[in-house]
Amino acid sequence: MLQILVPTDFSNNSYNALYYAARLFKDKECTFHIVNVCSDENDPDREEAKVASAERLEALVHRLVRDVGANNDHFFEKVSLCSDMTKGVAIYAKEQKVDLTVIGNKAKEEIKHILFGNNAMQLVRELTSCPVLIVPMEIDFKKVDKIAFTSNYTNPIAEENVRALQFFSGLMDSVIVPMSIEENKDNGAARKNKTDFLGSISEKSSKEVSLPVFDGKVNTILEFVDLWNIDMLCMVYYPHHFFLEFIGKGIIKELNTKLKVPFLILPNTPN
Repeated sequence: MLQILVPTDFSNNSYNALYYAARLFKDKECTFHIVNVCSDENDPDREEAKVASAERLEALVHRLVRDVGANNDHFFEKVSLCSDMTKGVAIYAKEQKVDLTVIGNKAKEEIKHILFGNNAMQLVRELTSCPVLIVPMEIDFKKVDKIAFTSNYTNPIAEENVRALQFFSGLMDSVIVPMSIEENKDNGAARKNKTDFLGSISEKSSKEVSLPVFDGKVNTILEFVDLWNIDMLCMVYYPHHFFLEFIGKGIIKELNTKLKVPFLILPNTPN
């Protein structure tokens, strides 16, 4: 049974992520861990906060069942935590052996640089034990026909991440579209990493798309997503290597500010 974590602050933003997850996994047996961080450990009113949180979590599940319909394969754990938001959720995910965390990002009018708030960016950094799926608030659920995977292959793609990508591809019989930006042409290790990865996904993938940088990497990726009608974008989070450039310097933040499709971030899992 899949274990899926959906943090919630009871906003429309977080509800949209939960709704999307319920639709995406409608044919899978899942336990949804709906987690609300209602106070910190030192809050003198934390017990009252937990009671109020529990009531709202109960109402949230009723709303979800009303909106998507009852599903005998879906089960719900409603959890109120008194802890630091990011560390508490990350620790819970690891203890429960969560397979995926689903987060919503904010609507354009809510914050200038959408992302999904600083807390969620910290979650991406803290949640090293499972993939994170970021769901744009302004999208309607639809079938995922094409999943784009982009990397410069400086590091090998871990087998666990290959399996995760294949799993998502299998959910709705999606085609994986490998995309690379033209660089590292003289890097033999990167070429080998790419060849190994493309071989591992060959049964479910289209031909690789290799693009020059048109107007910065972000705009190149966004244009690719738009022109190739991509339904989900996937990357690996390398905090100290290639994606130091992508995440540490804010490119993933900028991507998610403008990205109109779900964004799957895989953890840096050693082979």
